[in-house]
Amino acid sequence: MVSYYIKLAWLSLRKTPLLSFLMIGTIAIGIAAAMITITVGYMMAQNPLPHKSERVAMVHLNSWDPTQPYGYRRNGKNDIPSTLTYQDAMALLQADKADKHALFAQFSEMIRAKSMDVRDAQFHPVRSTTRDFFDVFGASFIHGSTWGKEADQTGEQVIVLSKQENERLFDGVNSVGQEVLVGTLLYRVVGVIDDWQPTPRFYTHRYLMFQSTLNYFVPLESQIRNELFSPTSMGWSCWGDAPSSTLAQLLLSECVWLYMWVEFDSADKKDDYFDFLSDYSEEQRQVGRFTRPEPNRLMSVTEYLEKEGAVSKENIMGIWFALAFLLACLCNVMSLMMTKFHGKGGEIGLRRAVGASKKDIIIQFGFESVFIGFVGGVIGLLLAQVGLSILAEMFSNLHKNVMTMDVYLMVGTIGLAMSSSVAFGLWPVYRASLIQPSSQLKSL
Repeated sequence: MVSYYIKLAWLSLRKTPLLSFLMIGTIAIGIAAAMITITVGYMMAQNPLPHKSERVAMVHLNSWDPTQPYGYRRNGKNDIPSTLTYQDAMALLQADKADKHALFAQFSEMIRAKSMDVRDAQFHPVRSTTRDFFDVFGASFIHGSTWGKEADQTGEQVIVLSKQENERLFDGVNSVGQEVLVGTLLYRVVGVIDDWQPTPRFYTHRYLMFQSTLNYFVPLESQIRNELFSPTSMGWSCWGDAPSSTLAQLLLSECVWLYMWVEFDSADKKDDYFDFLSDYSEEQRQVGRFTRPEPNRLMSVTEYLEKEGAVSKENIMGIWFALAFLLACLCNVMSLMMTKFHGKGGEIGLRRAVGASKKDIIIQFGFESVFIGFVGGVIGLLLAQVGLSILAEMFSNLHKNVMTMDVYLMVGTIGLAMSSSVAFGLWPVYRASLIQPSSQLKSL
């Protein structure tokens, strides 16, 4: 019986090609516009660590200038830094009160494989961090592993590559044990991570959340011991006497520049760690630091994303505008359906005269609405993919994941088109079922 009604829907569309084209095209355009904006908003709002986002937290300490706040939050309240001073970061790391610690910064250098010509070197930012970084943030290895604890303590010159850079430097083979020149320093490869792009890239500054992850990772201690200092790429905030030109000055200053995330096996340990932070702050207050009134923070992944506004008000407004445009398109489709079904009054009268019930008429035109929605949804999905590709080219600074539909969005696109077509076709279908056979048969 279903195939019979699908056949009737197909024949009906063929009989009125112009109206059918307008209905399907209108749905497709409305769906494409809506799904482009919904896709971007949906991908920006993803939980990048769904299995442990409440057990991974970012450490915020209020070591800022006692005479003025660090800044202001979106709600107008005083804010505190999201990064730490070197002395505070080292104190927390050495206390070892969390199960895992990811402390990191970055610098930039010319990088090439030892066997490559110097002209093949490329300038890259490098993530300087601790060994737990990969485990905390879910980066898996295809070759080797992270460095050992000794490397974090001694600053051993070892490096982890991304899969992409392993392809460039070593043609994608297992490069563990190979050597890479970072500036003039020789680093030994200990691991290669698989393709890895958390969306959002939540662990750094909000302005970098939707950019690509870095391709090189070295022990933080190796950056410090080798004085790898990149003022333009490291990023720091200072009060009082700011450092002038050396890493040594930065280490001794009150400048904040190191991100610190910690992971716990249980929520109870997270509470205990916050108590530890409070005790540490009190100790520092006794020696004249941490004099501002704003409390420290231990923010989970979801809390940090909410604080930083991963999905901006502009994104949300864009989604509402796109949905309003879709609503306008569907109202036009409803009007076209009214015109189409009214024009089929003679056919409806004839079917009713030979025994079709109102239910049969409703089912027939309901199938036609579903069919129109399905075809419009498929075309709308294709148009949305084209639109997202264009946006990815226009905003090349954003990672392509933000402009990519997952399976759920693709299925949702078709479902939205079909359900919208059915919902806005209910009134035209109902009106068609009220047509009396006697009034139509007289005109045949």
